[in-house]
Amino acid sequence: ILFFFSSFAILGNSMSYYFNYYVDKNALYAFLKAFGLVSSSDAGIMHSMLSAFGLIVVADHSNVFAVGYSLFNMVGQIMTLIGVITLSGWLSGIFGKRNVFVVGLAFTAVFTAMFYLVGCTSITSMFIINILKSLSYAPTIPLLWAMMGDVADFSEWKYNRRATGFTFAGIVFALKAGLGLGGAICGVIVDSFGFIPNAAQSTTAILGIRLSSSLIPSVTFVIGVVALCFYPITKKSNEDIQKDLSERRSVAE
Repeated sequence: ILFFFSSFAILGNSMSYYFNYYVDKNALYAFLKAFGLVSSSDAGIMHSMLSAFGLIVVADHSNVFAVGYSLFNMVGQIMTLIGVITLSGWLSGIFGKRNVFVVGLAFTAVFTAMFYLVGCTSITSMFIINILKSLSYAPTIPLLWAMMGDVADFSEWKYNRRATGFTFAGIVFALKAGLGLGGAICGVIVDSFGFIPNAAQSTTAILGIRLSSSLIPSVTFVIGVVALCFYPITKKSNEDIQKDLSERRSVAE
């Protein structure tokens, strides 16, 4: 959980730098124009609705970054929602929570690392990688919370004492610590590479932004994958634990 949310925070903070300082604005404008997200004189109702939500590039192109980054995030969130609804329960029912979590996190690490390989003008590739990353990450979201309950059950099964509150408190502490740690790591990285806000960035600063948006969060995702390989609750063992706990509780009643 610590490394999972550290990765999430690093990536979430760094992608705004990536879009603002690394992505080529002319290429981004051409991409948005191809999807009709540039202001025009013959705007229809849909165009007006998108403009109201800030998803239309204005005439002077001053908001290209804002529109492009908003669209990037929106596409990622839609793909994540689709993945949560369609993939999580179905895959975990077949392969088990841990296995789906490990594979989903591993693919998330791979697709996150691929942002480093994308050129600043390859906007379509960025969006495709974002879609794949979001679909890989999506099944892990509900499984994370379900696995917290499994850990509480495992603790009760092994030690004959229910400690749900303590278990959840420890996990949520790791969650919040990861978010704080990830945000700090992102800031330290871009600062150490010479980042200067609201200015043209040096080659070194751009490298720092690219690393913090790709390889570094990918590495912390991989550490999470390695940790999950030692997670002892498989689909079979969880079923056995639930059965054993039910029998114990029925006897206690």
